[in-house]
Amino acid sequence: MNDRNGNQGRGGASRGQGGRGGRSQGAPDWKRRPRAAAPKAVIGESTAVYLDEELRGVADLRYDRGRERAGQYLVEGVRAVETLLDRARENVVAVYETDGVSWNRSLMDKGPGRIPLRKLTEGEMENISSTKTQQGLVAVAAARSLRVNWETARRVTLVDGVQDPGNLGALFRSCAAFGFDALVLGKGTVDPWNPRAARGSAGLVATVPFEAGVNLQTQLDFLRQKGFTILGTSPHGKDTIDSVKLKNKVAFLVGNEGKGASQNLLDQCDAKVRIPMSAGVESLNVAVAHGILCSGLYLRS
Repeated sequence: MNDRNGNQGRGGASRGQGGRGGRSQGAPDWKRRPRAAAPKAVIGESTAVYLDEELRGVADLRYDRGRERAGQYLVEGVRAVETLLDRARENVVAVYETDGVSWNRSLMDKGPGRIPLRKLTEGEMENISSTKTQQGLVAVAAARSLRVNWETARRVTLVDGVQDPGNLGALFRSCAAFGFDALVLGKGTVDPWNPRAARGSAGLVATVPFEAGVNLQTQLDFLRQKGFTILGTSPHGKDTIDSVKLKNKVAFLVGNEGKGASQNLLDQCDAKVRIPMSAGVESLNVAVAHGILCSGLYLRS
């Protein structure tokens, strides 16, 4: 289901009729505030914190099953929540804050409709937060992504089995920073709506078009037909981003934190690129390497 801005529900956007999506749950009510089956008392280190049905619903969004059921996700921290309100306010369902947190509340009013704002105790915030130290500010948003426009896309990142949500969030952030048009998440990649991914993206997961649950072998064929130069990232690559000959359309393939991209996918790339480094260091974190390559491509544009 698309909204008026061309957004789609969980699992990512398709590339037109019959396009691939991910896990869709029909047409959820995007603006429904979270609800769980029943209220619950949560025992903390010293006291019991009573979570009503709404707050239990928010807490459930920390887990895959809760996000799947609700079609919503958690965004935590001042920077991420402010970015979400500034760039994708129409997706925000509700905001929760504790006393003393400083943030730009005027963003709540920059658009049509009223976004509910609820004050929580420290104990309540700790029990809905996915972080060890709660940030004092949480938003719930509809888990819907922007549609990829394959007719105009020129810069794309393919993600093969990245498991750490923080790394995936950083990939979204780099794509946003360097003007990439899409992320394509292969099967086995972590949920982009995971709270750590949303936080790692600084709230930008809602602003970069993406598709999820994609067969990357099929995607490589599709991109080649579209005229893309496909660059696999490998510490053993013969080329660098400065030396390889590029077409107008470029796609990076990045891989799993431990194994890298699958060899069968690398073998289908037009070139394998490496990042020049000092002797004794074999490779970089996938998110760091991706950021460097995106910057290099941006400077060549």
